[in-house]
Amino acid sequence: METVEAKTEREIKVGPDRVLVNDKEIIIDARRAFVDWDVREINQVPVYFEDKKYYLVEKRTGEPPFAVRFVLLPWPEDLTTCAKGFHTYDEETVAAREGQHRGSQRDDLVRALLMPFYPLMGYLWSGTQRRLTRFGFSPHSLSGVSIFTSFSLLFAEGVFAVVLINTSIRSGKVALGGFVRAMAPGDSFHLGPISIPVVLVDIALFVALLADVAIRYTEYLREDEWAGGFLEWLLRRPKRAP
Repeated sequence: METVEAKTEREIKVGPDRVLVNDKEIIIDARRAFVDWDVREINQVPVYFEDKKYYLVEKRTGEPPFAVRFVLLPWPEDLTTCAKGFHTYDEETVAAREGQHRGSQRDDLVRALLMPFYPLMGYLWSGTQRRLTRFGFSPHSLSGVSIFTSFSLLFAEGVFAVVLINTSIRSGKVALGGFVRAMAPGDSFHLGPISIPVVLVDIALFVALLADVAIRYTEYLREDEWAGGFLEWLLRRPKRAP
């Protein structure tokens, strides 16, 4: 009489994942992939689950709502490997994967919110620019865009100055200044008892932009990884990115 041995199978939940366990294999339906889990012909990486040792034999697209399916077999006693390290599959590992995914989503959201300010972020000093790398921004590129923005502002200053002078000559009263003067409600800014002529603000802005463009553009061309903010060179030379 032929005896058929029943195959024990159980289904468990590990975080958002579903795991099917039987005597011959483990099937993990994962909501998100483990980026470093790959099928290898040789030097398989051990995977530990419930204090038992397995190796990965199949990785394929999962059925919704799962993103990927992993198939693992028990580690044979005669199987050797030169692979460095190992994987552990448990609640902690899945929680770390989910946390990394949420962090990535937050970074993507912050990046989307910062994108409208891309031409201005290069005016931030180099230390702040490098903190933005986690959101996918290159400090060198940010500095380059801000230098071009400064050049555009210089050009705008010149255009406004010419237009303002020509317009004021027709009225019989010559007015000097750039786009700050054109947008200002009066001839001076009043800070309490202090009155600052708008033309001085325009002149100071023009000189600052001109000097900043000349110095930062020179550094930008000299070093491939250089990053520096607006007028940062007045106090210190920005350090080269490591």
